[in-house]
Amino acid sequence: MTHNDHPGEGTPKTVVCPMCGEQFTCGMSTSCWCATRVVPDSVRNYLAERYETCVCSACLDRLIAEAKGE
Repeated sequence: MTHNDHPGEGTPKTVVCPMCGEQFTCGMSTSCWCATRVVPDSVRNYLAERYETCVCSACLDRLIAEAKGE
């Protein structure tokens, strides 16, 4: 979920989650909140196939839990 390859890395921006519509801050760097999550490859692939931007922490955490069978 981190954006190491983006120009302007480290410049946080407000993003609208494509899954739920909530606004959140994307850190655009390895220090972003998403870097603290262990995201299974299946979730990474699911997101990459469907969205061009990050999802919020609630949606990401839900997808991770679903992938783990919780």
